Amino acid sequence: MSSLLKRIEIPIFLTIVCCLLQVVPYYFYWKPLDDFATREAQWMNLIVATATFIGLISLVQVHGANVQKRSKGWYFSVVTLVCAVSFAIIGLPLPEYGLGSLSYWYLFLYNNGQVALSQAQFSLLAFFMTSGVYRAFRARNLESGLVLGAGILTVCYNAPAIVATYPFFADIRGLLNDIPNLALNRAVTIGAALGAIILAVRTLLGIERGYLRGGGD
Repeated sequence: MSSLLKRIEIPIFLTIVCCLLQVVPYYFYWKPLDDFATREAQWMNLIVATATFIGLISLVQVHGANVQKRSKGWYFSVVTLVCAVSFAIIGLPLPEYGLGSLSYWYLFLYNNGQVALSQAQFSLLAFFMTSGVYRAFRARNLESGLVLGAGILTVCYNAPAIVATYPFFADIRGLLNDIPNLALNRAVTIGAALGAIILAVRTLLGIERGYLRGGGD
């Protein structure tokens, strides 16, 4: 029995069935099938919640081992554990005990902890972006020269003082956004959509097995 449950055909079959149950109701309406697809979506939410809980257990195991072994930077693991456990407990849906995602302490920790840390992290990205722009905007050939020119124009029409002094930069902004930028975005969107369709077809046919034991047969 255990060898049967380990066969790779079982998860492939379940993947194909679950995908078809979500795709077919978009094209053919049949109330029992539509109801079952809705129920399946609810099951997916339950699986995601369970996976999140398992992720918390894994996080506690990994960082708990770091603290126990006094590994390098183990004090950061202590902070991670305290924050994770605190959010997990305070976020429990028990409003009668002052807990939940809308409780005072949860919002306090989120707004004064998570939001502040996120802003600090994004503020550091400005320095990395500046370094990347400096390396990318070297006019070594025609292509990099065009990128440099577009970057300079972008900076100019995003600066209020420059636009107020030279109003024609607003027209340049519209020209760049409506023609080359829009065309490039459409090309990227079409390419991404085609890639998603190909990946879905490969998954439905059982060809794509990257989600199964590292893609092995």
